[in-house]
Amino acid sequence: MSGRRWVDTKTDEEACALDRGMWDFVGREEPEGTVIAQAPGPAPENGEFWSHALDRIKDDPDQRYAMARRHLPLPAAWREMVVALRMKIRKARKEKAGYEDLLRELHHLAAMSSYAGYGIIQRVPYARLAVIDLSYDRIGFERLDLLGATDGKWMRELWGEPSDHSTAAELYEDMLKADLERLDADKKREDAERMDRLFADWGEPPEPHAAKAEPSPTPRRKGFFARLFGN
Repeated sequence: MSGRRWVDTKTDEEACALDRGMWDFVGREEPEGTVIAQAPGPAPENGEFWSHALDRIKDDPDQRYAMARRHLPLPAAWREMVVALRMKIRKARKEKAGYEDLLRELHHLAAMSSYAGYGIIQRVPYARLAVIDLSYDRIGFERLDLLGATDGKWMRELWGEPSDHSTAAELYEDMLKADLERLDADKKREDAERMDRLFADWGEPPEPHAAKAEPSPTPRRKGFFARLFGN
């Protein structure tokens, strides 16, 4: 997999461009003239859909973690990273080795993911979420969907009882509100852009008075949307 990833995004504009590059529909014309429109979707892993590629390396927690991280913030990518970290923690506990850094990473992932669901979070740059205070004592673990009872047990053993249990969405309510307002404005602008492209492809309708006197124009080749919708 190559190209920019969500974990590389530093600005709202970068996150927006990455999301649109993944999910905006792109049309292509087949040899027989059929027009197909589809979104590119997640970048493949060596030409294969990433979750299929992951099945072959799922027993290797390091590879599993790295591959899933490349596909954040897809919901399955968060889950796969958490599973990989648990595998590494269990191995460390069995070998009586230190695992606090792994557990802290597990907690931080779960806390970050609680800021917003997919549909919102991919438009928020990773760099901004990565630096906000989501410490264990402040956010706890009970309300973080990616964590389970065993995770909480491990955290209590190392860090004691947190002062509170919350979510990133609640702790940073004002920031999330601003993001939602920005995304709403982005959606309206992007919808308008799509309509402009649609009507540009269809062509402007003739003026009512021109139809009486002017000869019929030379038929223009149908554009992408005209062919797509059969007009």
